[in-house]
Amino acid sequence: MGYICAMARELLFQTECGASGDMILAALIDLLDCGEEFCRTFENIGLDVKVAVTDVEKNHLRCKQVTVVTPAKEGEATTWPEIEAFIASTPFSIRVRSNAGLVFRTIFDAEATVHGVNLKEVHLHEVGADDSLVDILGFCFLWEKLDCCPIYFTTLVTGRGSVRSRHGVLPVPPPAVLHMLQGLECRPGEIEDELLTPTGAAILTTFGRQANASRTARPVKTGCGGGHKTFPSTPNLLRAVLEDRDVPAGSDGVWVLESTLDDATPELLAHASEKIVAAGALDVFIAAGLMKKGRPGFLLTALCAEGEREKVIDAIFRESTAIGLRQRLAERIVLRREARAIRVRDREIRLKVSSWRGRVVNVKPEFADVVRLAEELGIPAKEAMRMVLGAIHEKHGPGQD
Repeated sequence: MGYICAMARELLFQTECGASGDMILAALIDLLDCGEEFCRTFENIGLDVKVAVTDVEKNHLRCKQVTVVTPAKEGEATTWPEIEAFIASTPFSIRVRSNAGLVFRTIFDAEATVHGVNLKEVHLHEVGADDSLVDILGFCFLWEKLDCCPIYFTTLVTGRGSVRSRHGVLPVPPPAVLHMLQGLECRPGEIEDELLTPTGAAILTTFGRQANASRTARPVKTGCGGGHKTFPSTPNLLRAVLEDRDVPAGSDGVWVLESTLDDATPELLAHASEKIVAAGALDVFIAAGLMKKGRPGFLLTALCAEGEREKVIDAIFRESTAIGLRQRLAERIVLRREARAIRVRDREIRLKVSSWRGRVVNVKPEFADVVRLAEELGIPAKEAMRMVLGAIHEKHGPGQD
């Protein structure tokens, strides 16, 4: 028996030669054909930079290349509050600013973990430079043009050997990048160089999911971004492929937004939950637990559709004490649902009926109707529920719909 499928638009990054922030930008600019707009936009956001988008060849293959020229700033480092303040000052939408903050949060969290310090003690050098701000804000700006569609990436190629940093000579991939790659399929490849940069890794792991070997899709449009290094036998390219993919009917994507809080009262969280739902969240739930230093705290989780994500994030920051959040796009399977009714003791009880592949699998009575039945009959609610469930079993027994 066949089932109707829906079509999803997705973005696949083919990372056979790694990924860097400028290669991701170049591939998306090529895909969207918006080089002039990009340069004009990013030379007017308050950074002392010059941006150029050019056509180049890599091993006889055409691609776009992005070059960001910045003045030399020896010894300067950037902190998390400085990054947050700059992002907030830019003219971009809430969605772009929020997404850029999440990418930088991924980098700061990784650096804090590998150096064993608090996030506020981290000082970024290479990744805190103005060109990295262009890379990350630029990606978020371009991704918004694709309606922030789901992102996938192939096996990540990291390169091999060592790389020189302000912390000395480090193995490839560097510790912070390796931390971001936990749980993902990676290989070093044949090239002795750093192929997957911290900015590239942060963008892909913050918003993307790894494509499995059985994934199938129909390419719609392709963009190609070239890196600034040249390798003799391998083209230093990153391809971005916009694809259409069939997904089973009933499946869709939902954004999972999470924040841990150790300074919010239960009363405030209850109020915040109502406001977050009113902003468009599909569900909000709160779990208690222990945080660092043994402090009791809460995990606030909100689920929302892509179209509501911006408003839900705004509500989380406005109504709770969150100073940051994690987000991921998760696939979910949604049963087909319909409203029905059944009569019990001459009273109508509304039902929520859920079906999977043409068969009823769950039938749930409206609890308010069960309580009303109990009050009118003068019996406990649990007894009224047993009566209703018995009536449901007679009408929707095993194998019946």
